[in-house]
Amino acid sequence: MKKFENIAIIGGTGFIGSKLAFKLSKNTKKIIIFTRNKEKNKNLHILPNAKIIEVDINDEVSLKLNLENIDIVVNCVGILNEGYGLNSFKTLHYDLIEKISRVCRLNNIERFLHISSLNADLNAPSDYLQTKGMAEKYLLGTTSQYTNVTIFRPSVVFGENDSFFNRFAKILKYIPIFPLACPQAKFSPVYVDDLVDLIISSIYDSEKYNSKIDVTGPKNYTFQQIIKFTCNSLGIKRLIIPLNDTFSKIQAYIFDKLPGKLFTIDNYKSLQVDSISEQGYKGNISIEDIVPMYLKKDMSPKYLNKKNKLGKK
Repeated sequence: MKKFENIAIIGGTGFIGSKLAFKLSKNTKKIIIFTRNKEKNKNLHILPNAKIIEVDINDEVSLKLNLENIDIVVNCVGILNEGYGLNSFKTLHYDLIEKISRVCRLNNIERFLHISSLNADLNAPSDYLQTKGMAEKYLLGTTSQYTNVTIFRPSVVFGENDSFFNRFAKILKYIPIFPLACPQAKFSPVYVDDLVDLIISSIYDSEKYNSKIDVTGPKNYTFQQIIKFTCNSLGIKRLIIPLNDTFSKIQAYIFDKLPGKLFTIDNYKSLQVDSISEQGYKGNISIEDIVPMYLKKDMSPKYLNKKNKLGKK
């Protein structure tokens, strides 16, 4: 494998970014990991060629300074639920892309890899998908004029530290009845290692320059199937009540007002479009292969052996 030069991962202490950093470290001269919280994911501190720095990613001057002498930038920043001010969808999904792009031009950065989302589109039903679509349009229409861009559009990404299966598992452990909004919405979950391996293999692949790639897993599931699978993985029985569209929308309006933002109106709108694709890249690992083991926190030799094999792909 060709040895990579200097790489910066923005949002590198998150679920996908940290996995990417660990895999890249074996064949990279230097990795700079941008984060808003240096204490997050302390395991990254053991990487000998990695430098973790706290950066205000909304400060373009700071971005330019910290991206000097960088050859490759990977953006892993994204939020599912919108906050206020600098934590809005537009700020983190689109404005940040404009800033990174300008820095790429000024610093002569030759490669920009960006993690977007399946169904990102200017005309999508949700603000989340619209702002992701705005970023994709800018990257392919403007940034690609001076930097080689590749956009990865995954469906739900799963893995040991994911915020999808783990989040629902935590809820299902404590409630006997689960009213499920949008039960027929479809997903094609992709294993985090499959996504990360694709990103790494694309770095110097000129056929993937200035393109976007749908990234899905080997199987499609309805939301209801995923919740039932999560219960089975935990070895628990729960009464799952599928809600029709009207009650799904009512649940979204109520939950949107509660702390924690378990389910928002924008989430409801995103679920109106199935997160599946017949195009692009399909991973090899299904949820059945590994999710039950990490949900149970089974650290048996059998689990650890399988985890290590998957990690070496």
